[in-house]
Amino acid sequence: MDDRRRPGRRGSVARTWARHPRWAMALRAAVAASLAWAAAQLVPGSAGDYPYYAPLGAVVATSTTLAGSARASLQTVAAIALGAGIALGVDAVGYPNVVTVAAVVALGVAVGGWRVLGAAGSWAPGAALFTLVVGDADPLGYVAGYAGLTLLGALIGLLVTAAFPPLPLAPAQAELERLRTVLAGQLDDLVDGLRQDAPPDEEGWRARMRAIDPVLGDMREAVGQAESARRGNRRARHHAPDVDRQYQEARALESVAFLVQDTAELLREHETAAAGWADVALGPRLRPPTTTAIAAVADLLRARDDPAQATATADAVEGLAGCLRAEQARTGHDLFVAGSLVTTLRRSLTALTGRRAPAVEG
Repeated sequence: MDDRRRPGRRGSVARTWARHPRWAMALRAAVAASLAWAAAQLVPGSAGDYPYYAPLGAVVATSTTLAGSARASLQTVAAIALGAGIALGVDAVGYPNVVTVAAVVALGVAVGGWRVLGAAGSWAPGAALFTLVVGDADPLGYVAGYAGLTLLGALIGLLVTAAFPPLPLAPAQAELERLRTVLAGQLDDLVDGLRQDAPPDEEGWRARMRAIDPVLGDMREAVGQAESARRGNRRARHHAPDVDRQYQEARALESVAFLVQDTAELLREHETAAAGWADVALGPRLRPPTTTAIAAVADLLRARDDPAQATATADAVEGLAGCLRAEQARTGHDLFVAGSLVTTLRRSLTALTGRRAPAVEG
């Protein structure tokens, strides 16, 4: 019994570990910091008096991607070197006092805003201040220890990261699934509104509108990290199809997110009337097939690559298009809102499946 359970447990642990890349990053940082500390003990001279800067550099060089680790390392060491250089220049004309402290901090903050340094620019004023005050007795030795040992630690951190390169595909996939769920849920809420005995007022529609943009932003960040992690990553070639598929899926869902929000706005603006369903834009003849088509797109978002659901969704959307043509012929009106919904739902179907649909006939 226990033997049968073990593979499942191992698989569950592996999936959990893959979904939380920060755990692996914490382990890499711990290993790199300890190796950097040990290496710093071997550094001779006054630079070796500051061994704690080596593990600090190792931590800086440990991120969720190899490319990110290299970039952060270079930017941090460059910011430290610039800050230290400022302090050495100021120290040459005056000892630490209120004027020189103000000067190095002001210059360090100014240099830290250099775009090339990125977020690491915040290291520049601190490096300038520490070099001026803490390293006043032996500024060159202090700079060698600060910048040199930080660089040493960063190199060790990069080696550890390169040996165990992260490829955060699982978090990206989780965000893609979360966005699918939110989009499908938004369509479900719109369907619920259309199935009410009376049309919701504007507040009623607003209550059914979900916050999609934050979820979309999280998805973009997660997929972007997975794409960035490919650079210089020896594992990437084995997972290239997965990364490409995620990127294509992300682009499709971005398009669908816009279309779903457009659908929600159309209904909020035009399917609101106090007199009842007969006076709203869709009317009693087009509302049922519209509801069916929207619900089918929601089901397609959940079903992912199910060909049967894709066919059912295409049939539902074209069924709505047929009802629209019949209603246009009966009334002689353009029925702009219904036409816009058909176009939006067709574009959603195309984004999710690649199926092309004919244009709405006027």
